Amino acid sequence: MPDAQPLLQVKNLTIAFDNDETRQAVTTVEDVSFDVHRGEILCIVGESGCGKSVSSMCIPRLLPSPPSKILSGEILFEGVDLLTLPIAKMRAYRGKKIGVIFQDPMTALSPLVRVGDQIVEALRIHYPEMTREAARAQALDWLGKVGIQNPVLALRAYPYELSGGMQQRVMIAMCLILEPQLVIADEPTTALDVTIQAQVLELMLQLHRKDSGMIFITHDMGVVYRMADRVIVMYAGQIVEQASAKDFFACPKHPYARALLDALPSHATRGRRLKAIPGQVPSPGNYAPGCRFAERCALARPECATTPPALRTVGTHLVRCPLAE
Repeated sequence: MPDAQPLLQVKNLTIAFDNDETRQAVTTVEDVSFDVHRGEILCIVGESGCGKSVSSMCIPRLLPSPPSKILSGEILFEGVDLLTLPIAKMRAYRGKKIGVIFQDPMTALSPLVRVGDQIVEALRIHYPEMTREAARAQALDWLGKVGIQNPVLALRAYPYELSGGMQQRVMIAMCLILEPQLVIADEPTTALDVTIQAQVLELMLQLHRKDSGMIFITHDMGVVYRMADRVIVMYAGQIVEQASAKDFFACPKHPYARALLDALPSHATRGRRLKAIPGQVPSPGNYAPGCRFAERCALARPECATTPPALRTVGTHLVRCPLAE
């Protein structure tokens, strides 16, 4: 069971980016709030452009500023507001306390440095008293833990000499070797084939510690079903639904959440076309004044286009829709 005091509390977070054409800041994430407890895997789901990665990369303060701006909010990690820390102190949190597994290991790993040297460097930055030999031994141990068959060979390899699946395993090892209390996994299996994806997901579940929390970002509802303890659905920069995974999959409340689940192949009728959500996510700066999903929603009423819905409690869910019951 999760602990009573959250490991992480994100409160009323609003983020904007400078627009070079209009010379004005455009809000991309609006009034986002959520908690992460120790032992919990929180999945944030939604289509591309919904604000999942922007919200999560703001936690270790990895968004470039400019062009990004934090307009309001707090990010409390063990009670400390990370947004108020000087960059020098923030570096002590990155990696050692808050680890990140990026979507594309080929851009996250340096192509010019051997895998072993990159892992050893990450260790010795946070543990300067550690010898290079001790760091190398830990690197070998962790490459074995993440399922790499020949850790010695992988340690000597450059990232481009490894397959996509092995590169992602290296990224997982580099993150978890520092034993962070919070892991942010930003769509870590998107670029992998189905078989390797299943292996990586199973590996992450096995290595997830009960005294740490995880934020898992994805657009794949099948991954959410496998990984999540709790689910947040984002659409056009807002949270539109939040619930435990059990309650969410038993009865999703928001029309967008139901549409995402209906689009799963497992929900399709044999011999019929897969269901799709018409239209696309509006771009920041072009959000409707009312419900941002109204133009794509089969249940929308005229007032939905003009009246912005509030996030409210419906049973065990938080839902941003007046029609949800």
